[in-house]
Amino acid sequence: MLIKLNSLFVFSLLLFSAFYPANAIALKNDSEFISKVFKNYPDNKIVLNAATPGKNYRYDVGEKDIFYHKNDSLLVFTKVIIEPSKKSEEDKIRLKFTFEDQLGNQIITDKIDVFKLIPTLDCSNEMAIPEMLSEEYNRFGLQFRGWRGEYEINKSKTIPDDFSTAMDRIYRIQLVNNCLEPTKWEFVVDAEDYSDFKARRKSDNYLNQRRILAHSWFNVPLDFYKALFELKNPEHDLYLMDLSYDELSEKSEKTTIDFDQLRNGLGKELKTKILEIGHQSERKIIPLDPEEFYKKQFGLTLGNKEYNYKNILETELPLTRFQDRGFYIENSDPFYVQWLKYVNDVSVTTIKQKDSDSYTEIRIGGEYSPYEIVLGNVDLALMNEQVLCGFLFGVNTYITNMQNNSTPHAMGYDPTQYPNEKKPYLYLVDTETGKWVNNQFKGVEKVYVSYDDLDRDVINIHVLSYERIIPVWMARVKLPNDFVEQLRVRRRMYNY
Repeated sequence: MLIKLNSLFVFSLLLFSAFYPANAIALKNDSEFISKVFKNYPDNKIVLNAATPGKNYRYDVGEKDIFYHKNDSLLVFTKVIIEPSKKSEEDKIRLKFTFEDQLGNQIITDKIDVFKLIPTLDCSNEMAIPEMLSEEYNRFGLQFRGWRGEYEINKSKTIPDDFSTAMDRIYRIQLVNNCLEPTKWEFVVDAEDYSDFKARRKSDNYLNQRRILAHSWFNVPLDFYKALFELKNPEHDLYLMDLSYDELSEKSEKTTIDFDQLRNGLGKELKTKILEIGHQSERKIIPLDPEEFYKKQFGLTLGNKEYNYKNILETELPLTRFQDRGFYIENSDPFYVQWLKYVNDVSVTTIKQKDSDSYTEIRIGGEYSPYEIVLGNVDLALMNEQVLCGFLFGVNTYITNMQNNSTPHAMGYDPTQYPNEKKPYLYLVDTETGKWVNNQFKGVEKVYVSYDDLDRDVINIHVLSYERIIPVWMARVKLPNDFVEQLRVRRRMYNY
């Protein structure tokens, strides 16, 4: 198989069984979790070692700061302490994470809603198997913002002045469940640097002033992770602990996707008009967002050669992969994405909702395409606020920039607040059988939907390659006038 990973603990689909493995921690509520899990650790604290691949690691999530791993002991956070938060609400799991370097500099994030870092299974029966794969091998997490006072910085008394000044530039902390290995999490420190602002503003490649000041990886204990998963997904028994990624994928490929389990009934198919298919118009490929720019800059794909949406499907793409320890590594083994040259059709159908007529299911396929991409519960009115509205494969798959404390009015953007009947889903299925297909093996990882211009009557659809490196397929689709008017009315209601 194309992807090799360490063994994964996976949770069975015997949803109504009373069986629990002997080493499982049976928990009834959040308070019991804290008492049972943390009592196994001295002083009720989990102390972990963190690793960093170093300054020369090419595959980071953005541009490095000049103080990134400038010194092996300063701002290289290699110690992690997890403990119950003293500010915890009654019967709510709120945890405190402390990250510390060798000099004693600390960054503390307190009262963390750790459930947002744990996969959620929305499906039942056999459909939970591919959902588990999509959830566990997706990178998602929380952001803590300095201007909201969501983290605390404690500097060592002996920190050099230049490193102290660098810490003053920190504006955001990220705590992320890594996509490459179960139980592997990440800690990312973002700083802002305006020292070269004027020069960058005049540059063709000006993006922003964000820099990565520090980045560490660490593995949370398996019993800790498993107990949280069980508490968040009580209807799923813990079982089959040692399924590998390939074994899990093989089981998933036997699953027929029941879309009626994911949404309400379908309404009418819209009379859309396809204005452009990228590989037919031979449109030039350009990076869509900063993440893609950085990965192109690192030479992960494309290099200095210019590609369009036609010729990129005429060759096998040598995209970067990852090795067993959970870091990326260069690999010349290609991904097969040529099947996308047979994808030349887009249909948009409304989904019946009691309170909205703007939810849709988008199917991307073609008469001779072996696979079909199905994206559903897309609110085309709410999408108005995002330049690129991104969807990951799976059901209501979490993203990397969730807020720790979500506000109720943010439901449209926070996946933890979607009601069941409105949770978005994205699948790659076999055109003939309707069975689940591993999108990673087919070289695609994400779909972007956006509006073409201020008229908001044309949607752009981009399919991104594995690891979201570059767009490999696109289309422009015009919506019918009556539906555009419905969206306009619905959009105004969101603004009240």
